[in-house]
Amino acid sequence: MPMKILNDDSRGIEVASKIIERGCLVAFPTETVYGVGCDVFNEEAVKKVYEIKKRDFSKPLIVGVSEVEQIYELAEVNEVAEKLIKKFFPGPLTLILKRKEIVPKIVTSGLEKVAIRMPDHFVPLELMKRSRKPIVVPSANVSGKPSPTKFEHVIQDLPGIDAVIKGECKIGIESTIVDVTTDPIKILRFGAVPKREIERHTKLDVELSFGEYKTSKPFYLFIGERVREGILKFVSDAESKGLKPLIIAKEDVYGKEVITVGKGKDYVRNIFDAIRRAELMDFDLVILEGFDDPEYGDAVMHRLKMLAGERVIRV
Repeated sequence: MPMKILNDDSRGIEVASKIIERGCLVAFPTETVYGVGCDVFNEEAVKKVYEIKKRDFSKPLIVGVSEVEQIYELAEVNEVAEKLIKKFFPGPLTLILKRKEIVPKIVTSGLEKVAIRMPDHFVPLELMKRSRKPIVVPSANVSGKPSPTKFEHVIQDLPGIDAVIKGECKIGIESTIVDVTTDPIKILRFGAVPKREIERHTKLDVELSFGEYKTSKPFYLFIGERVREGILKFVSDAESKGLKPLIIAKEDVYGKEVITVGKGKDYVRNIFDAIRRAELMDFDLVILEGFDDPEYGDAVMHRLKMLAGERVIRV
């Protein structure tokens, strides 16, 4: 069946809900990044999500709900979780909770925990309401690659998907993931909800635990007080060795090959798209300007450091 490209209107969402009811997969925008969904109780469909994402079956999927009551049907909700649900649901926060038997083990990779979030975006919420059940909502990308923020990214990564709903991802970075079953609670992924907000609303200290991204070419991250000077010198050295560098920056102040992403929330919305574009372009290496922002700085810099690995340069 050829891929369907659907609009984010009532008709498009209705068609998408029928596709999910048939056990097929649909990608859709959320307030964070694009997600790929199927009926959480259809184990064959869930298996397809793992396969199309090339995701290891040992890595659980996030479950999306459209009503708070559904959380209690799927998981055991403790006092800390209730505080975070009250403050941040719907929104860009995923909670790790103790699963109930109703949740298929393929969704949780056999673990006794389940990841749950309620998106703050009308498309997935309406899709779940029309499907009359929760759906899995992991990001609609090949595992390990930067998350998709445009429907074109989904088509690049998941060409075999049954349908994609076109729409806008307003934030542009993933949800924060918090495991509230541990003591102390742990942030497993930095995201759109800052660590300080989790601590403020739970009155608890929060530990951190993270992973990494896979890229097709080296990324170098520059941080510090003299970023422009450091980047220009690095570019000059690279060019003298016959290499073609590309810069991703807030604005073009380099006189070189640059993808501009803007400042503040524009940077957050555009950075993943810029990274994906850079990977497709004919350059040998990519240089990133560091990002400092009181709201999203931690989440964005965490991802840039995951991209750069050991190639973080302080100047």
